[in-house]
Amino acid sequence: MKKAGLWVVVVVIALLILTAVGVHRWFNPPAPAAQLFFNGTVLTMDPQQPVADAMLVKHGEIVALGEAEVLRQQVSRDVMVIDLEGGTLMPGFIEAHGYFPGEGLSAVAVDANSPPIGDLHSIDTLLERLSLLAQRRSEGVLLAYGFDHTAIGEQRYPTRSELDSVSETRPIVVMHRSGHFGVVNSAALSSMGIKEDVTDPTGGFYGRDETGRLNGLLAEAAFYPVRSKALALASMDLLKVLSRASHIYLSRGITFAQNGLADPAAIRALEPALQFGLIPLRLSLWPNTEAEQQRQSGKLDIPEGDRIHLGPVKLVSEGSLQGYSGFFGSPYYSLPDDSPEDDLGGGALSQQALNDQVQQFHCQGRQVAVHANGHASIDQSLNAIAGARSACPQVRVRPVLIHVQMATPEQLQRMVALDVIPSFFNVDMSYWGDRHQDIFPGQEPARQVSPLAQAAQAGLRFTLHADSPMVPFEPLQLVWNAVERKAASGALLGPAQAVGVERALQAVTVDAAKQLGVADQVGQLRPGMRADLVWMDRDPREAIGDWREIQVLGTWVGGLRRYPSGQAERPRSAM
Repeated sequence: MKKAGLWVVVVVIALLILTAVGVHRWFNPPAPAAQLFFNGTVLTMDPQQPVADAMLVKHGEIVALGEAEVLRQQVSRDVMVIDLEGGTLMPGFIEAHGYFPGEGLSAVAVDANSPPIGDLHSIDTLLERLSLLAQRRSEGVLLAYGFDHTAIGEQRYPTRSELDSVSETRPIVVMHRSGHFGVVNSAALSSMGIKEDVTDPTGGFYGRDETGRLNGLLAEAAFYPVRSKALALASMDLLKVLSRASHIYLSRGITFAQNGLADPAAIRALEPALQFGLIPLRLSLWPNTEAEQQRQSGKLDIPEGDRIHLGPVKLVSEGSLQGYSGFFGSPYYSLPDDSPEDDLGGGALSQQALNDQVQQFHCQGRQVAVHANGHASIDQSLNAIAGARSACPQVRVRPVLIHVQMATPEQLQRMVALDVIPSFFNVDMSYWGDRHQDIFPGQEPARQVSPLAQAAQAGLRFTLHADSPMVPFEPLQLVWNAVERKAASGALLGPAQAVGVERALQAVTVDAAKQLGVADQVGQLRPGMRADLVWMDRDPREAIGDWREIQVLGTWVGGLRRYPSGQAERPRSAM
């Protein structure tokens, strides 16, 4: 009996292993032996050979560029031939900063975005949509994301009582578009153990009504634990979100995504999907300080591999411009009635605390990425980086500053001296440019938001990002915005800070790869690089003014066609 029992265990284990291998193979088939792309423009992003007529790929790796007839002689007659039909092939787009799979949240949550992203105009509509969500989803947290109080008629957040009218028993969490604020109902407060006598944490606060009762608004450090718990999705919900986000990204030609502030719970939730290869594009995970400390102590595993990359440690030095919590060096142009007249926003960390964190990780040889929007926050971040470089001059990793919207010429020069990579949240002006002029920094500072031209003139290699899902990550929109600098109204915001289309394309391909530390693998089309590709029906260098009309016809990751799904190439002998 003992031997029989042992054999049963062995067989069960073997079956589980075979099943795991089979699942992984199902989602990760091998790349074709050889692929020849021809009859279009191959835009390489490689200054040594900017354009080619054709490209040859073997087993997911680029092996040659040149004339199609010449390349055709290097492979057997069963090469997979991809006719570009006069379109353009270029490196897949790379996310320099975002929160993948955030754009897939619409699979399980309310999209509370207002125009020009969504169609939410009022709190009443938000409450109606939460009620409908409660009917579709019979249990669990009711989540809404993308809410912006400055973009609806009431010009305010919903209250705790209003959310209680939707449900008094199920937690409700409404996330602000910035991700730095949220509003919750009484059930959510109770489930998180937040009581009326709670004290404000450092770098955050709990909103209260005129009687002193909690009104449901949670800001910055007060909101982050609630946000983390709300986003700890059940396995099937997470798979739905991952599937939708992956499809969205691949349909836009994005081959490398990023999760820019992964806490331990998020990493553990993603681990099965990472191990089984259920995410069909590459992903860079940026641990927060807690996750990095657990990783270093062996308590947390980040399963790195061909498509999973460990990125820098993400630090947050302040909040957001839209939430009046970006740390300015001067008062906001227009403030809510209950704000101090000289409100400069505020730092999430003191200068000393930021110094300590940056130095700790930098001196360990870990790249750091610091969230910094306002002038004062950028100064603090650069001071911390300067201190870390002085303490450990032998460390060569390059720090990253995320957002840097309000960077001054002097700060850009400091970035050059400190070898810092700025990643600009430039597409922000497409959505908030008008309100930047009227509400947040004011008209003149708004013209200097995301000073790309000054950064280029200073000699900085920079990247562009959308902070997805704060706004959708549409790579071509980022490029267009860098060239045109238009607000939603059509108003031009600082056209002198615009850059050319080729420079902007570099920021979402080769320079984004450099920022992530993977420029030897992706970001350019040249021999030895992975075949991460996007095929568009026209050349974005010539058609960027009509970026919405440019169609993505195909997306490949490591030579494997991932978009459209079910469109695997077949061997062809003629061209």
